[in-house]
Amino acid sequence: MKRSQKYALAAVMSVALAGLAAATPMSDSALAADSAQASAGVLKMEIMTNCQDGDALFRIRNAGEAWPKSSTFAIYHMGKDGQTLIAKRAMRLKDGQRASFKVKTDKYPDGQLGLHVEPGWYKRDFSYDATVSCG
Repeated sequence: MKRSQKYALAAVMSVALAGLAAATPMSDSALAADSAQASAGVLKMEIMTNCQDGDALFRIRNAGEAWPKSSTFAIYHMGKDGQTLIAKRAMRLKDGQRASFKVKTDKYPDGQLGLHVEPGWYKRDFSYDATVSCG
């Protein structure tokens, strides 16, 4: 009877990994820490924007699990000459926690602002999570 080398190798690796897991004791606290970080996954946010009395408002709610690390909230002016960082702040949100940012737009006549959140536990490409125009 012929067997594929690919299946034989997979069976050997499976047995070797099972043996390694059984031979390496792991404390409950180490297991809990790993699962907490893994379960946080990607950012899940609900973001509302609006203009009020000439100010731009960003309201963010963490719609996922508590974040394992802080994230950087950055607000940019999206002008004709490119983007300019206005403010940034590091925060760590619990599940369901909310954060609000208010920006006076009198220095930015076109009122084009954008919010980007950079998580501290994984890297993601830059893109605006929300934009608002209060001009």
